[in-house]
Amino acid sequence: MMPAIRATGSALGAFVDKIDLREPLSTLQRDALASALAEHQALFFREQAISPQQHRDFGKAFGPLEEHPSFLRREDVPEVAYLDNGRDNPSTIDEWHTDMSFKPRPPKAGILLARIVPPKGGDTLFSSSAAAYEDLPASERKALEGLTAVHSYEWGYRDSLAEPGGRARLQSAIDTNPDVVHPLVREHPVTGRRILFLNRTFTRHINGLSQGESDSLIEQLCDHMINDRYVYRFQWQPGSIAFWDNFAVMHKPVNDYWPERRRVERVTLA
Repeated sequence: MMPAIRATGSALGAFVDKIDLREPLSTLQRDALASALAEHQALFFREQAISPQQHRDFGKAFGPLEEHPSFLRREDVPEVAYLDNGRDNPSTIDEWHTDMSFKPRPPKAGILLARIVPPKGGDTLFSSSAAAYEDLPASERKALEGLTAVHSYEWGYRDSLAEPGGRARLQSAIDTNPDVVHPLVREHPVTGRRILFLNRTFTRHINGLSQGESDSLIEQLCDHMINDRYVYRFQWQPGSIAFWDNFAVMHKPVNDYWPERRRVERVTLA
């Protein structure tokens, strides 16, 4: 059966119905989902009672997977990372970001599955960096052309590094993820849409500007990118899945559920 795609009506996102991800995807199903992801930038699924192995295999249908340098991984299926937060382990991820933009080649997409959901709260916000770029005045778009920015693992995890023992715990990841430079405006490799490629978490500095000018422009652009007209708020249920295009979408968890528990698991497309 071919999946049914229902657009959210927002700047991004569509719900996918009539598909059971416990079953391997056919070529036609995979191609339909890949096309829908390119068009809608994020796909949302409900009531998918899949195993970690099926979660991994669903991701691998769209390409090779890669590991996150800091997240914990399941011992039985190491391709699956997880975030398990609650009373004794509150989440520290609370800022808008593009996953691993500190990499020379950032991930293509993320596939996040909800295992344990708090009674209320714990939503995730997704924002279209493509729609945000397209809404900029032509003069501002022209001014951004050719600019590049430094993205930094060390900068993104500065709060964790400041914790007791934080630097020793993360030193290996720092050593293997030196700062990288990306264009401030990128072209999507599939759709050709122009996108703003920066985020408050990992973007450290815009090259060619003073620190003050850089900080001001980063704040200005990041504020613009999270305007309500570009954002979709996804409410999790057990078995819900969010599959987003990491080139064109920023996201942010809403940490409003403490002390309740929330566990999500993720595979990442290289």
